[in-house]
Amino acid sequence: MSDQVRINGAMHSWSSTIAKLGGVRYHGLTSIAYGDKIERVKLPGMGRAHAPRGRSAGKYTTDPVKLKGPKSTIEAIRRQYAIAAPDGKSIGIPEFDLNLQFIELGDIPMNVRIRGCKIAEDASGHEESADPLQDELTLDCMWIMRNGKTLFDSTQGLP
Repeated sequence: MSDQVRINGAMHSWSSTIAKLGGVRYHGLTSIAYGDKIERVKLPGMGRAHAPRGRSAGKYTTDPVKLKGPKSTIEAIRRQYAIAAPDGKSIGIPEFDLNLQFIELGDIPMNVRIRGCKIAEDASGHEESADPLQDELTLDCMWIMRNGKTLFDSTQGLP
């Protein structure tokens, strides 16, 4: 199936994006970066060319997920997960899902589910400029599903 031809049509953009962390929608995020991969190893053969005879099924990993936004938005996220922690302040303990939706009239809706996230890094940087101050959270996540599709073999069920 090919992608559709657009003539003066709207494409998914930042304004098409809805981000929910643990079911709570956040409007202030200015950047979301994520990715996943399968690391496969090739098995060389004994022929003259030493051409591969096969490859491993691979090992699935996710890249760190980066969320960036104004200090008030990131603080709201911190507060949400501090409340969920057993001690009421350790934001790196609670686990949650990050759900992204990209909705644009006349285009295919996109849904990304990033499962089993925990806050792994909390970074701030401040410099003189006209831009608002921003903070960044790095999440460690278990797996990513895009529109119901995974990069790994899910025939035996999802983790």
